[in-house]
Amino acid sequence: MPAPAPWRPGAGIVGLAIVIALLLIAGAAGAAVVVAERGESSEAERPARTVLVSPGDPAQPAQPAQTALEREMPALLRFVEEARGLRFTREVKVTLLGDGEFRRRLLGAEDPRSPDEIDELKATERVLQGLGLLDRGVDLEKAVESLFGSAVAGFYDTEKDDLVVRGEELTPGRRVTLVHELTHALQDQHFDINRPDLDERDDEASQGLTGLVEGDAVRIERMYLDSLPLEQQKAIEAEEAEFSGGIDPSTPEVLLQLVGFPYIVGPRFVEELIAAGGQARLDAAFVNPPTTSEQLLHPERYLAGDAPKEVSAPRAEGKVIDEGVLGELGLLLFLSEVLGDAAPGAASGWGGDRYVAWAEGRRTCVRANIVMDTPEDGARLRRALERVANRRKAVSVGRGNQGPSGPSERGNQTPATVTSCG
Repeated sequence: MPAPAPWRPGAGIVGLAIVIALLLIAGAAGAAVVVAERGESSEAERPARTVLVSPGDPAQPAQPAQTALEREMPALLRFVEEARGLRFTREVKVTLLGDGEFRRRLLGAEDPRSPDEIDELKATERVLQGLGLLDRGVDLEKAVESLFGSAVAGFYDTEKDDLVVRGEELTPGRRVTLVHELTHALQDQHFDINRPDLDERDDEASQGLTGLVEGDAVRIERMYLDSLPLEQQKAIEAEEAEFSGGIDPSTPEVLLQLVGFPYIVGPRFVEELIAAGGQARLDAAFVNPPTTSEQLLHPERYLAGDAPKEVSAPRAEGKVIDEGVLGELGLLLFLSEVLGDAAPGAASGWGGDRYVAWAEGRRTCVRANIVMDTPEDGARLRRALERVANRRKAVSVGRGNQGPSGPSERGNQTPATVTSCG
């Protein structure tokens, strides 16, 4: 995953789990969630090694002292160059770590979280509870550690400019992981995917970049997978099945949904850009990436330049602990708890929103003003929200519960206001 800043107020709910993970994976631009090697106790004791890899000359023989990973990396770099249509401008630094050291770096043991980051993580936890997306009592930090701790084989670190790999053993699945992470390295060399300016914004811009970056990497990864013999593809499927079976069944569903979002939606977004204007259009998107989850979900709206509407924040009824943007994804997840398959139709047409969250005893309340693209979209959303309120006693729906600046209207539309406590 690319590296938005650690979760801070206003980051946008599309980034909740993604940025939570980055509190643990400090600076990691790509953490491919694939099955990690089991039974590598010998790897844990091996000292860290750093190698510099370039596409090289395919006619040059490999050196006898090289590991299998070192021997195959140049060919993987060449594949990424050809598939992406760009050339590496410098060598890629690859850091090989034993299992124990890899986990420590992955989970940020060398860079402990500050008190502010810990507070922000707890605020995120409470917002999810307030929206009814996370059961009270779930420790979000432990859930993320469980999900990522044993399931990541490698990641690209934009701050240290290195590709970090767990161990030196190569399996078909790990080769796919390396292709994915090398794509991040190539993106970073050409487009600088570490964007602190986006991280500082209080909207979904950082997460929009995440969807673009991961969508591009997944596309190249799939191209590599399709190039492999059938028996290797089956071996990779077996590794993925092993990983899926190893996920803790108590992992919160919202965490899986949010972490998976850029990997699922991003590839289609990228393919639509290529269909509209080829590689030049894709490259241009790295200069001006999508800024909302709506644009990722509906690429035609990004291509049309559909920007989010400005919406005033609603009133809070207590000390504000968080504020920001739900986005179409956040709205979709909220509606899905009750509406199921009908939620996408109700959330489509999202135009803009702002939310605030405050503590109410042990509960957290979240209130959002939401504006849709058209009056018809707005009427459909209100009907959907009323259905949710009829099923959940802690949810209420109003019209235009505005902040101190007065009504937040766009044309003739008044925002729908929804309040959810949990």
